[in-house]
Amino acid sequence: MDNLEIGAQLSKAEVFEKVEDKLTELGFKVAAKDVDRPWGGFFVLDETQILKFKTAFFAEVELSEEQLKQKLSPKFLLVAPGARLSWQYHFRRAELWKLIAGKSAISRSHSDEQGPVEEMTSGVVVSLDKGERHRLIGADNWGVVAEIWMHSDPGSPSDEDDIVRLQDDYSRK
Repeated sequence: MDNLEIGAQLSKAEVFEKVEDKLTELGFKVAAKDVDRPWGGFFVLDETQILKFKTAFFAEVELSEEQLKQKLSPKFLLVAPGARLSWQYHFRRAELWKLIAGKSAISRSHSDEQGPVEEMTSGVVVSLDKGERHRLIGADNWGVVAEIWMHSDPGSPSDEDDIVRLQDDYSRK
């Protein structure tokens, strides 16, 4: 998605349309999308395309044949300028993130106290441990972040209910 041009002046609808058009152009099938998150939203790709997704966006990450058979929830998070996801962690998954377009920042910590905000570098994988507190933060432009979930118990894979929110700008639990 190197040539995906998104700017802070674009509306949420325009950004989602551009990203979805790019995914279609690249041959990805969108399994679900959520444009109603207060911080932006996300696209979930068809799980059968995990190898294509991994090759395109996480080529430097080693995944075993066994891991590739698990539900890895290939996803793109779209965070709006100045918006923040909740300060959160997960009991049943680690996560891999990579900024692939625009700008965003991250805060992370192994305690409930929020860590420093650090700008994400385009193309660099961020590995979040299971239980590590984290927050994706919008910068002065939309950020598009590729994500893979690494389930700690493949027999009971993580889902959206596996979010422990320690702080949330939108009063979600």
